[in-house]
Amino acid sequence: MRLCSIVLFSVLALFAKDITWETDKFLGEPFKMHEFEAENFHATLVGYPFDSVKDSVSSRVPKAAVLYIHGFNDYFFQQELAQQVDSAGYSFFAIDLHKYGRSYRSGETIGELRDISEYYAEIDSAISMIREAEGDSVPFVLMGHSTGGLIACLYAADRRNGEGIAAIVLNSPFLEMNYVWPVRRLAVPVLSALGGVFPDIGIPRSENLNYDKSLHKSEGGEWDYDHNLKVPGSLPIDLGWLHAIHQGHVRIQQGLHLMPPVLVMHSGCSYRDDDWSEEYTYCDGVLDVEHIHEYGANLGPNVKLEQIEGGLHDLILSHKPVRDTVYQKMFDFLDKNVK
Repeated sequence: MRLCSIVLFSVLALFAKDITWETDKFLGEPFKMHEFEAENFHATLVGYPFDSVKDSVSSRVPKAAVLYIHGFNDYFFQQELAQQVDSAGYSFFAIDLHKYGRSYRSGETIGELRDISEYYAEIDSAISMIREAEGDSVPFVLMGHSTGGLIACLYAADRRNGEGIAAIVLNSPFLEMNYVWPVRRLAVPVLSALGGVFPDIGIPRSENLNYDKSLHKSEGGEWDYDHNLKVPGSLPIDLGWLHAIHQGHVRIQQGLHLMPPVLVMHSGCSYRDDDWSEEYTYCDGVLDVEHIHEYGANLGPNVKLEQIEGGLHDLILSHKPVRDTVYQKMFDFLDKNVK
């Protein structure tokens, strides 16, 4: 009876504001979604009503509200993440950025980008809605995976170095291109400069399907997601996208001054080859973890680096013993730093 009352209270609190929530079209109940417009872009906020998990140790007031930002060629589908966050006493929200996932509209180019700051207005709106749902007194945590980690860092930096953000949690953040040195240091800057002038010139997409093979149920992995929204291989990209990402990387590598405590987590190894190998099941198959470790330290004065042995690129999609470690590290960090 108490559980039912708490869940009902949480759902009513989520719906009590002037926001139209509906059952999430991908995950179903208890997940809710709200579609909204922000500066000519269409985005979607996903909410998981607080105290929805039976064995939640939380009270009616969450320790903090968490907003999760997905990566490139991605959308929010990680139900277990929401459940784990809820069980640990935090409320959970996720955003599908414009031209991704729930926010994609027919005729758009999935993932198209010209400047990282394009995302700021929708993140601003999502945070405002979360504040309305949870109250201004509840601390706010920003969480990002891969490109979502890059976006989270730059967003925080451009919002008074993270003022109002209690902590930032980064899951394999995309802080550098995973190319050999001559390509990263010579070719990418030239192509980026061209992208500022000729953004629509396409770049050949990767045909490497091995990361998807390590994840998706149809290939023997553990997870089920929509291949139309998280495609095998890579999305098509152009020079405009490369320019936007490279400009972000330059800022990261020059050093940010983020004031919130930052947790940077990455796998213990990287593996990238066109041929399948079991290493794809326990290494980062997308990014170079040495880049994450090196540039993650530049994010601010209070950065904690965690190497997760056996972790995949999306650490929370790793095998269960590994992701259990990820959750432990994450909640230890939040419980220590979120006041």
